[in-house]
Amino acid sequence: MALLYNYFSPIIVQASLDSPTRMSVTLEEPDSSTAIHVSDIPCKTSLTPMEVFAIIQLIEDRVRAETPAIFERHRMNTILRQ
Repeated sequence: MALLYNYFSPIIVQASLDSPTRMSVTLEEPDSSTAIHVSDIPCKTSLTPMEVFAIIQLIEDRVRAETPAIFERHRMNTILRQ
């Protein structure tokens, strides 16, 4: 899961395994009250890097649909704007 945490840096990521096949993730901007909880993410207890990237894509899609402001300072947005 280090890949997940590093990818979303500097956003604070809290991930929890809700069951052996589902997880929840909360993303929170460190300098604001902006946060979003994404639940019911399909997963398993051992993930390949490609499976982690699929989870990242799912999280990004859900967040962009509900709370796009959380990505204003996201590392990937900064890289893409340069």
